[in-house]
Amino acid sequence: METLLQVVFPAVVIFTTLFGFLSRGFPRPSGVEMFWRVGLTGLALGGVLWYVTYRTGLLDTAPEFVRDLYLGLSVGGGGLTVFAAIGSALKKQR
Repeated sequence: METLLQVVFPAVVIFTTLFGFLSRGFPRPSGVEMFWRVGLTGLALGGVLWYVTYRTGLLDTAPEFVRDLYLGLSVGGGGLTVFAAIGSALKKQR
């Protein structure tokens, strides 16, 4: 349960912040476009954090929730990207 909270809670906070930051602009992005933006950004952040943690070893002394955050970002970003792809497919059907 503790690991789940360490992975899920920070990722939810980051994705909520990303939705707020990436929703700005003129014209405002549609729902599907927002899911694409946030999902791909989450995947990119998860990949960068994985690289920094395990390939370079820069975060070896960081707390465990920082080292495991790449899991939450990767899974959440992947899920949002899948939802965006489904939404794009449904949009093209109309």
